Amino acid sequence: MMITYLFPSTIIIGVLSIILFTEASMFALFTLLYPFLYLFELYARHQRHKLAQPWSANNKVILITGASSGIGRSLAHIFAKQGSNLILCARREDYLTNVANECRDHGATRVITVKCDVANENDVSNLIKTIEDSFNKLDCVILNAGVTMGERFENIDYQIIKDIMNVNYFGSTNVAYKALNLLKKTKKSRIVVVDSLAGVLPLPLRSGYCGSKFALRGFFETLQVEVWEHEIFVMMTYPGTVATNINEARLGNNPIPLNMKGAMSVDECAKIIYKGVCRGDKEIVFTAGGKLGRLMEAVFPNAFAHLTRKFAWKAIAADDS
Repeated sequence: MMITYLFPSTIIIGVLSIILFTEASMFALFTLLYPFLYLFELYARHQRHKLAQPWSANNKVILITGASSGIGRSLAHIFAKQGSNLILCARREDYLTNVANECRDHGATRVITVKCDVANENDVSNLIKTIEDSFNKLDCVILNAGVTMGERFENIDYQIIKDIMNVNYFGSTNVAYKALNLLKKTKKSRIVVVDSLAGVLPLPLRSGYCGSKFALRGFFETLQVEVWEHEIFVMMTYPGTVATNINEARLGNNPIPLNMKGAMSVDECAKIIYKGVCRGDKEIVFTAGGKLGRLMEAVFPNAFAHLTRKFAWKAIAADDS
């Protein structure tokens, strides 16, 4: 009798499992629940902002890596105008000095420059020691330093992949690691990661760059879970094409640049990031295409991969397909 009873029950459970967990039924369930999930998203966002605010940049201690040009320089200008204390670091000391002088003219409370290659362990240790000696705290770390490439994976020297990871991934995570104790000394402190849409959407000829940016996303999303109890807020930012000199600094023998048509200005990009920092946002995806890509990647991965293969080459200035 027991066997007779269990057999139809097992069949019923199996059939229900198939019905409930097919892709079509899961999508239907998602569609049904979407209004409620959206409301929950709004609630969760409100709760995060409530914990992260109020937050003003005035008199805050702000560290910006890669501050000698581009997005880093523009961010330094914005925080300077708000009366922040700035620690600016980059490899090019002469450029860094110019940015520091501009920030003083803009009204920064105090500006310290540190020549630092974030891929160099000793440089990063010296950077953090300088901050400890000068302020003994940090309110915000902006991880902006980065390098890119522009060739097919099969054609490059593999050392380029290592170099990109050393700067973009290990450089950023090492700065965050060494700065963590200083961030714990202030309430509602921030870690801001200047990632890229290349950390969301695959981009041809940028395999090493995309890999480093995808890695940053995974690392800092996880770090947020760990440091939430300390009221440290991690913000991921995913700018699209921005008119910086990163194209000119590509690694490789014959790198192909991005198509800069319609690129966002560095000042506009910096303003968006600054507002997100003050709000305590979890992430900022800059373009509608990027937001659609995030959704499609999760719900329709094969369709997303097909469209990526078909249209991603348009982001490259010279079609190498």
